[in-house]
Amino acid sequence: MPKRKFILLSILKTWLLATLVSEVLLIGFMEATKRPEDHHRMCDMSGLGYVLIAFWILVLSAVSFSSLLSLLKPFQGTIRTALCWFLLPAIPLIYALFLTASENFDPQGTFLLLIFDLPWLMIWTFYYIRFRSRFK
Repeated sequence: MPKRKFILLSILKTWLLATLVSEVLLIGFMEATKRPEDHHRMCDMSGLGYVLIAFWILVLSAVSFSSLLSLLKPFQGTIRTALCWFLLPAIPLIYALFLTASENFDPQGTFLLLIFDLPWLMIWTFYYIRFRSRFK
């Protein structure tokens, strides 16, 4: 399988798997933290969190197209390839982390941020490791 096809399929698979995992984790989190007096969870805006997860992971996957730079000759060193795969996708993650730190998020907000980011990052790291082992 050529490198370009592997990277594009990795981006697509990461987006799909991370979206599914994050959605399931969010459903579980919402059920685990539900209180009997919460009547507003089933309002018209209840689907907004699920759409935000899908959109956020789509943004991360779009930014991960920078991994295609690793196909160019100047970016084929070990450190340069890692930068192509992780530097640009890490910028939105770090920005979101600083936003939550400046807003003094409570533990639930921090946990939601982890639900939004960690599945994508873990799956993307898995595909990076497979890329490095397959195309040495």
